[in-house]
Amino acid sequence: MRPILIPNPVFILVALVAMSVAIMQPARAADAPDDFIRTVGDNAIKSLTNKEISQQEREDRFRKILNDTFEIKLIARFTLGRFWRRASEEQQKEYTGLFEDFIVKAYAARFADYKGEDFVVGKVRSINDRDNLVQSEVVLTDGREIPVHWRVRNGKKLKIVDVLVEGVSMAITQRDEFSAIISQNGGKVDGLLAALRKKTGK
Repeated sequence: MRPILIPNPVFILVALVAMSVAIMQPARAADAPDDFIRTVGDNAIKSLTNKEISQQEREDRFRKILNDTFEIKLIARFTLGRFWRRASEEQQKEYTGLFEDFIVKAYAARFADYKGEDFVVGKVRSINDRDNLVQSEVVLTDGREIPVHWRVRNGKKLKIVDVLVEGVSMAITQRDEFSAIISQNGGKVDGLLAALRKKTGK
């Protein structure tokens, strides 16, 4: 069985850097997208990089951040792609829960490895009447600059719906990986669910 993709540490850092604002102050629809992302970056390190908290506490904080700041159910559905409609309602429900657990397990532990990278927010570009692309850079300790763009949706409150690292959509990358696993299991969603259960210890 093909192993499930775990994003590299750079992506884990830059994606998680944009989550913890929800703990400190929920974003309203009227907020500017760049201010939203900037506030997120300013507060993320304080929440998830504390060396004194337990791994369980870090995962609990991360889960709250994930649900408050990202449109996680929409992302989960997108990453299942065309197989979403083929899945039963029960499979859809299980997949959505497993997807969240997978993200929490894959990312939360890595955030303890933060080493002082800087996060700089740049310009905002309108994509359509509800989505904006917020440009930013993560400056690594060796001086390298990693361009990171955040697709922010303006609904009842601002939500991140995708992250593009060096021009690569993380949502599309994960969808392609999940699609490959399903294809290797005869086109059955159960193959992906089994892989996710194994990865998350369910």
